[in-house]
Amino acid sequence: MRGLLFLLATSVLAPAPAWADCATEIGALFEGGAWDPFARENRRETTILRKPDGTETQTSDVLWDGPLRSINCSANGCFMAIGVAAWTGPSFEGPWTRSTDTGTHDPEEFVRGTNQRLADSVSAVECLGEVMLGEQSSQLYRFFSKPEPNDYGSWWGGRYSVWVDQPNNRILQIELADGIASWAPEPSKDVQITTIEYDQAIKIPTPE
Repeated sequence: MRGLLFLLATSVLAPAPAWADCATEIGALFEGGAWDPFARENRRETTILRKPDGTETQTSDVLWDGPLRSINCSANGCFMAIGVAAWTGPSFEGPWTRSTDTGTHDPEEFVRGTNQRLADSVSAVECLGEVMLGEQSSQLYRFFSKPEPNDYGSWWGGRYSVWVDQPNNRILQIELADGIASWAPEPSKDVQITTIEYDQAIKIPTPE
């Protein structure tokens, strides 16, 4: 009996250091790592929505020039944001029409706060080691997140799978399952899949 109790105790206690190491590793992604918006390179992020029946629909196509300049194109057109300023247009090339400001008081603080709330809410961590994403070697991480509401009462999260090219400090792909948000608190049955291509040539100039 003592031997059985010892085995049960060690089976419960042994994973704790591994879990702690995994939590630290994932936490580092948000602080100077591959998920830190102020450390990420210019890139294009394309997101599709996969339904339970397997059908897929592209929902957004986003260009990022640093953390505060972006163009997000969807079926409804394109939206450019530079700091608090915003424009609308038909394509990545415009032409651009000045729109209502984004409404954020301090864009940099908003981006940093969003990233920090996500990092603070990480739970159920898994570090699954090296895997292949297509022909690219990557580290695969999984975790759950339900962030606290921001200053505008909004939050969003779910169960994330993240493929990271660690040598280059780059996220290659993000999958979000069981998606939840302040405006849709019941877990979604759809899966959001975002693939990322890095390109330092991406530039978003302020429209004249």
